[in-house]
Amino acid sequence: MRKSPKTAPMKPPAKKIYLISDSTGELGERFTNALLSQFPKSPIVLKKHPFVQTREEAAKAFAKIPLAHRGILFHTVLSPELKKTIETFCRKRGIPAFDLTGPPTDFMVRHLNVRPVWDLRSLHPTNQDYDRRIDAIEFTISHDDGAGQATLKEADVILVGPSRVSKTPTSIYLAIKGCRTANVPLIKEIGVPAALQKLAGDPRVVGFTLQPLKLQEVREKRIAQFGAAPGFYADLRKISREILWVEEIYKQFNWRVIDVTDRAIEETAAMILKGLSLKRS
Repeated sequence: MRKSPKTAPMKPPAKKIYLISDSTGELGERFTNALLSQFPKSPIVLKKHPFVQTREEAAKAFAKIPLAHRGILFHTVLSPELKKTIETFCRKRGIPAFDLTGPPTDFMVRHLNVRPVWDLRSLHPTNQDYDRRIDAIEFTISHDDGAGQATLKEADVILVGPSRVSKTPTSIYLAIKGCRTANVPLIKEIGVPAALQKLAGDPRVVGFTLQPLKLQEVREKRIAQFGAAPGFYADLRKISREILWVEEIYKQFNWRVIDVTDRAIEETAAMILKGLSLKRS
């Protein structure tokens, strides 16, 4: 007697978090994603509705939420009137809602004896902040992967390390924060560039290291994207010697070291800024 084929168990439908914001929604998105990271096995989808600043725009956002919503709603709007509009809608539709900005603001009012201005414009950077970020991004792009070494000393931060240890993405993240960042690869066969040698003991220079097995995995994935064989570039013994060499260089030049193994770029960037006491918004 033939056995009937086994059917895969049906996955439960994803629950949803609706996020309504009166600006880009970046604040609410970051907060929500931080929470979602604690529920890796739960299928939850974030649905964003940014730039909701009027009752009419709120109504359009509400119309996109199905009756069988199976979810909750977060909102980050400043206007007290718009908060009431959202709360009224959610109450009528039976959608659990949470105000991400109201309770913290009320807490500050109650315990610090201060009053909020409820000004949406205050959420946006000033012209000076904007110019600083643009300058940082332009500087970082022109100083990526060892470029622009003649002006290396103008950087706020200089990241060094072997290939594929997340120097470039970390540089870009720091640039968005307004930090002029350069990154320089260290290649054993070439040695330490002269411009870097002049920065021995400079607290702005940060050396990245990574566990050899992890670096091998990263390099193999990179090579596979081009359809090539791993070869010497991803050889574990070669990588191990490479890591030992760069760590000796860091000691020789008295540069700060960060092990980026299993670290998110945001975490690495925060460690860099904290170490340099650079306060970037």
